[in-house]
Amino acid sequence: MADYAATVTTMLQNAERIGKNIGIYAGKYNLTNYNTTLVTQTAITKFFRVSGVSGFTQGILSVIPTGVSDNGHTFEWDYTTGAFKAYKPTNIVMNSDVSTGATVLALTGQNAAVHATSAVGNIIGTALEAASNVDCGEVGFIAIGLI
Repeated sequence: MADYAATVTTMLQNAERIGKNIGIYAGKYNLTNYNTTLVTQTAITKFFRVSGVSGFTQGILSVIPTGVSDNGHTFEWDYTTGAFKAYKPTNIVMNSDVSTGATVLALTGQNAAVHATSAVGNIIGTALEAASNVDCGEVGFIAIGLI
């Protein structure tokens, strides 16, 4: 199993100050090899001041992916490790019988199969974490944190 590997491309040399103690850093994040054992992404975290606040130990207040990656994966920032978690794509097939209020969801993707029911107007679905050794693609990001 290969290690988590990603590259950051940006035109910025440092996080740009946007307030007294707040900075912003942005660019493109290419997650070429995902591993469920996350590794701190110092290419992003190094610009922010380490914090003692639980859940924000990397000094980052928010990291926002700009959409779905070019390989169809979604990313979520893990504040504890300072890395993106990746979620594999799924197809959602919905069958709804409005008269009974039943909705059937079938989620399919890499090794995924879920069957769920829901009341009218309440549809719940979850994505599954990407498998290790998967190229999850590239996405833009904006990081905001303490500087």
